[in-house]
Amino acid sequence: AAEFDIDNYQGKWVLINYWAEWCAPCIKEIPELNKLDAEHAADLDVIAVNFDRVKGEELKQLSARMGIEFESLENDPADILRLSRPNSLPTTYLFNPEGKLAAKLVGPQTSKSLLERIQIVSKP
Repeated sequence: AAEFDIDNYQGKWVLINYWAEWCAPCIKEIPELNKLDAEHAADLDVIAVNFDRVKGEELKQLSARMGIEFESLENDPADILRLSRPNSLPTTYLFNPEGKLAAKLVGPQTSKSLLERIQIVSKP
């Protein structure tokens, strides 16, 4: 897999969501992230990062089992993005359309709560 590059997402919000199979709130949150990604594809991308560093075919199967319909990264982009790996799950990092970190959200989000956060951060 190619190295993650935030510049490939210029002009869009990027939500990087850390999840794990054993995280009950993550399982609840996934349908909300699917909805957000599907309904607002023009403005944002949701990206899944498996906290347990599951890779390859196993990651594909696990993502399918978890119902993840958005992009899934093979490699944790924390180092490239200079992020600290989360201490609790789920954690979502919000990057603005310029590729700068705008927020770190700990705990399960909804499509609505994330859109509100983006709107708050977007206001000049």
